[in-house]
Order: sequence, then C-alpha cells, then structure tokens
Amino acid sequence: MTVTIDYYYAVISGFAYLGEAELRRIAASSGATLVFKPVDIATVFAASETTAPARQSAMRRAYRDLELLRWAQRRGLPLNVKPKYWPAPTVPATRLVLAMQNLGFDPGPLSSALLKAVWVEDRNIADPNTLRSIVEAVTSQHSAAIVERAASADVGSLCEVTTREAIARGVFGSPTYFVDGEMFFGQDRLEFVAEKLGVPEPGAPA
Repeated sequence: MTVTIDYYYAVISGFAYLGEAELRRIAASSGATLVFKPVDIATVFAASETTAPARQSAMRRAYRDLELLRWAQRRGLPLNVKPKYWPAPTVPATRLVLAMQNLGFDPGPLSSALLKAVWVEDRNIADPNTLRSIVEAVTSQHSAAIVERAASADVGSLCEVTTREAIARGVFGSPTYFVDGEMFFGQDRLEFVAEKLGVPEPGAPA
C-alpha cells in the first residue's frame, strides 16, 4: 500500500518555501503520495492560540530571520528575508492550489511558484492579477479552468474543511507533515520524515 504524506502549510510560509523541494524529493524517492493541504493559516493560529510570526516580539522575529537565512544557505536557495508582501491574505492563493489538485493536476509547481513569488520575487500573492499570471506561467493550457474552479463554492468549502481538519489533527504552524499518522512540525524535521520513509540523505549511498 502506498504511503501518504499529508502536507499542511501556508502558501506564504517562509519555512514551507525552504522545505518544499526537499519534501518533494523525499516523496519521489520513497514512492509516497504527497497530498498538498494548504490552509487558512490565520484560522489555524487563532485556534491553536499561536502568535503569528509577524506579531511576535522583535527578538523572536530577529532569530526567525536568522534561521531563515541559515536554512536558505543550507538548502542552496535564494531568499529575501524581508519580503515586500509578507504577511498577506492567503485564502485566494490557497484556493488555487486546492483547485489544481481537485482537477487532478500536480499542484506542486504552482505551490512552489507561489512561495517563490513571496520569498524571492517580491510579488503580492493576494493580488488577483498576480495570481493569474503565476497560474498561467505554471500551466497556460489549464489556467482558466483552475482559476474558475478556485472561485467555486466547492473549493471554498474544501479550503474550510482542510483548515478544520488541520486544527483537529493538532496543526499549529506551517509546515506540518503527517506520515502514517505521525506528526512532524517544521521543515527542519524533514530528516525524520525521510528516516521514517527509508529515504537516504542527499549524496548518501543507497
């Protein structure tokens, strides 16, 4: 039976950005099915009584910035630690990722493009025109269908259901992964996800 990785995250999360390529590598190497479950992170924070990063103390924000830079260097990824449009409302972009998956397409490229738009390109993923251009760049052939589905009541309900599901499972931040019911919080725990799935570290002998 194929193992599933449930991936709960915010489409504006810096740590989700830093971990997503490694997560996809782990899923591909293990043969696991990666299920994208983007959430309304503001609702998750409220339900878990978690202080949103933007509202944390100056000392915590400074250390968070340091960790972002450390992990960007470790992962070999570009990063603007002070993105122009962070934080921003996430529901419109969240609905696009869910719509793409709902239509049977791999939402990974769109998810990565949205995260990169925030943390590398200084683009506003709360802006409808920006979102349309990102979807078109990822899949021009299906962009109209994805945008239309994202605006549907069904996907709106799916966004709410996914967020409630995350809260019910104890999610309190982004990114959070579940493998066989076991929870892993933070992209710095991907080593444990890989270990659980029997995936060697990059460069390690098979």
